[in-house]
Amino acid sequence: MTRLLVIAGTADAVQFVAGQPAEVEILATTFSQLGADCLAPRPGLRLHSGALDLAGFAALLAAEQPDFVVDLSHPFAVEVSRNAKAAAARQGVEYLRFERQASEAEGCLHFADFAAAAAACQQIEGNILLTIGSKNLAPFSCLPDFQQRFYLRVLAESRILQELEAMHIDPGHIFAMKGVASVELNVALARQCQAAAIVSKDSGRTGGVPQKLAAAQQLGIPLLLIDRPPAEDNACHSLAELEKIIYGNV
Repeated sequence: MTRLLVIAGTADAVQFVAGQPAEVEILATTFSQLGADCLAPRPGLRLHSGALDLAGFAALLAAEQPDFVVDLSHPFAVEVSRNAKAAAARQGVEYLRFERQASEAEGCLHFADFAAAAAACQQIEGNILLTIGSKNLAPFSCLPDFQQRFYLRVLAESRILQELEAMHIDPGHIFAMKGVASVELNVALARQCQAAAIVSKDSGRTGGVPQKLAAAQQLGIPLLLIDRPPAEDNACHSLAELEKIIYGNV
């Protein structure tokens, strides 16, 4: 019987878990309960919700003894992937990384990291719609006009809203919701805050980059796109490729 430890919390993970044979045992880890709730119940599926560092992953692997660690975390969850890969090597478990396709969006302004995008925002007059989540706000929140000019689209989760409240961010500058926004919704949010630009991570097509680009183009404003970190050299780029490795080796 195949046993998998799946690092979930993404739409890719939801699709992967749902497509596995019923006899496969899966322990899916997610950072938040919201991520866990996105996984449909199925035979052999167990859930572990909460942050895991290197020691946490190593302990979980030692207890579970899976055949594979299947990392379907977000492209920007670099620390999670690093810890999972190191723990897998320590425990002698094969580590498989799935890397969703980049957006390949044309017409964006590309930036190597969050700090570079934040610096570019200082050269733009008017309000900015940030659609980068809540984890990487530091380069933007240190700007002198952050509280006045920046509007945030974040995940609708109490932990995140409490963090933003602690930062004294005006609730009127926060759009809390779940899932990929349509072109129409991105347009409406940008119009609501009179955005002169939209900022996004390159989360690929799965992460809604095409919809953000289309909205920006419709409004005639730039989309500032933060390039994703370099992918693993041997990363899988399709779920079928993952499954071929898993079920071809057992």
